[in-house]
Amino acid sequence: MAEGLALDPYRILGIPHTASPLQVARAHRQLAKQYHPDLHPGEDVSERMRHINEAWEILSSPSRRAVYDLDHPFGGGATARHWGTSRSVIRPEAPTTTRAWATWRATAAATRAAPPTRRPPGEISVPPTRRPPPIEPQQLSFLDSGWAAVLAAATILVLLAAAVVAGRLT
Repeated sequence: MAEGLALDPYRILGIPHTASPLQVARAHRQLAKQYHPDLHPGEDVSERMRHINEAWEILSSPSRRAVYDLDHPFGGGATARHWGTSRSVIRPEAPTTTRAWATWRATAAATRAAPPTRRPPGEISVPPTRRPPPIEPQQLSFLDSGWAAVLAAATILVLLAAAVVAGRLT
């Protein structure tokens, strides 16, 4: 695998650096059919197939592809390194807060699999659920309570009953 890194996987598969994962898979499948050792026995074909499989191993995984692109900004290979940077790429260390994992990790799966971290002392804690905080009971006046409505209804009923009784007696 060490000498496989000297070869540019994009050049091996014949795809641009901006190729989508579907284009990478199609190029690998086409070259695998063309250079499969069972269909074309010979040493040069098996060596070519080995390079194709190494390129596929690097470019098929989004995380490995991102690492390769960081390490080889101009596509790798001996000729591309002439114009490349003179020192290796500086990668930041693992973040200390959970919020920073999303930007540091390459994929969502890697973010979910990240170890839990402790919050720094100054950071605001996030409640564990999305439920709103409980509402504190307020002091209600007599008019706001249900008893005022019951008293008003009872008074109206007594007045109606009195009117009915007074109407019958006169």
